[in-house]
Amino acid sequence: MKKMKRLIRTILLLTVFATFAACNKPRVIPDQRLADIFYDIYLTNAYVDRHDINLDSMMLYEPIFEKYGYTIEDLHITINSFSKRKSARLSDAVELAIQRLEQESDLLNAQVADLDTINAIARRASMQQIYFDSLIHMRSLADTSKMKLRIPISHAGEYQVEYYFYIYPEDKNSSHRTVGYFLDSTKRRSRYHTMRYRRLMRDKYIHTFKADTTARELVLELCNLNDKPSRPNFKIDSLTVKYYPPREVALDTLTIRNFGFRLLVEGFYTPEPPATAADSTLYFANPPRIE
Repeated sequence: MKKMKRLIRTILLLTVFATFAACNKPRVIPDQRLADIFYDIYLTNAYVDRHDINLDSMMLYEPIFEKYGYTIEDLHITINSFSKRKSARLSDAVELAIQRLEQESDLLNAQVADLDTINAIARRASMQQIYFDSLIHMRSLADTSKMKLRIPISHAGEYQVEYYFYIYPEDKNSSHRTVGYFLDSTKRRSRYHTMRYRRLMRDKYIHTFKADTTARELVLELCNLNDKPSRPNFKIDSLTVKYYPPREVALDTLTIRNFGFRLLVEGFYTPEPPATAADSTLYFANPPRIE
């Protein structure tokens, strides 16, 4: 409704302008072409509004009419012609333009949803589990060394740390805290993250550390106790560290796996031949699809 009101207001202004303008054998604009012109007018209005452009002249719309081979004077004649046509209304052309806008909006939304799906598939397909431990149980102060992990890394991307933890009732320490960070080649820390554990319930910890190209090691201090620690009884289970490469690398991994070429290499692709002739025949007979 808002789109239609804005279009009609613009059309009225154009008609008034055309009334005072000189004309040379004006022509009636066909309905479908008129809808195309209204469509472009709406896009122009949207651009002007979005960028807060202050334009007073109706000359803004002249290039639109020139694009289709018509003039603003032709619009004036066309609008007058609707009063003589019983089976046609100006609002029909406006509605055609609105329908096209809505169809393209739906298509764009669908394409965005498809892109999100493809990105999710690429992320899942390129994931690598780089560390796993089923159980780490700290029952004494001597066990605190078990709670520090140093995981070498060599690639930028996301490192997702996930596990379950439980503080037993016998553990009288007042604070249990997890700490994680990256170290570069000079042992400088980055992406520092810490969280205090909750007591008396098995709970889940999950955090994603984002590494740049300088990161060389992921350090996880799974349980730091207070300054004067007493005998602990703390457990971690199902510990996993998963690596997710950057989006561009993930998409390349997916396209190589499914189509045999690299998608995002300086705007071109790098061919990778199928492993066997049978693979090649199978690919061309049944090209893979993402649904």
